Amino acid sequence: MTRGRMPVRARKEADPIAEKRGVVQHYQREPGSICDFAIMSPGTVTHVRIKCVRRLCCTIEEMGRELTTEITALRIIASSREISRELWLCSPRYAWRFFRVLDQSLAELGRDGMILPVGTPGTVLPRTTQAPTGKAGDTPGS
Repeated sequence: MTRGRMPVRARKEADPIAEKRGVVQHYQREPGSICDFAIMSPGTVTHVRIKCVRRLCCTIEEMGRELTTEITALRIIASSREISRELWLCSPRYAWRFFRVLDQSLAELGRDGMILPVGTPGTVLPRTTQAPTGKAGDTPGS
């Protein structure tokens, strides 16, 4: 069960961000709802929940502890390479942070839905892929 008002303005502010990533399908907000909308793009469906928070300047671990209810609800949705579960956090001044809900952790995303690189201030991300390795003597552009 959620407390407080529905994030009506936050949903309106989120629309342009979501529309840049694909076709947006809004869900009716009612008790027990897990997601606010889904984004359909080629090969991927993203289920998004918006949450208004007082502070965005926290580590991923702190966010995970404070948002246990929302994260647990999103984990009900199946996850795969083609299905993403995301939690979009909005501050009182409508600044945003975006997280992908993984099976055991959170990964911070950019507005484009791509995982932010390791070492970005305030993030501790699991390494999801290895960096490509080139042959000895390879130079960029050759």
